[in-house]
Amino acid sequence: MARVEGIDPKKAPFFMRFVFKKVHKMLGKDLTPQKISARVPRVFWVNVLAEWLLGQKAKVPLRQRQIVTLRTAGRVGCPF
Repeated sequence: MARVEGIDPKKAPFFMRFVFKKVHKMLGKDLTPQKISARVPRVFWVNVLAEWLLGQKAKVPLRQRQIVTLRTAGRVGCPF
């Protein structure tokens, strides 16, 4: 089965590189789903906007949300 290759963050447009750098700084690695969604800029920016808006409305601190997200992904076997 053919797999979709994500774009290289170093070859992405300027504003996408900025987002990739922020995510890499927060999580310590580049996320494969983010690299794949960057192949279609509209999808990428809608995802970024949605994550940002959800983050603004959350009552739980950012650090705690990130830990819960990573632990959940680890338990369900997400390879990112």
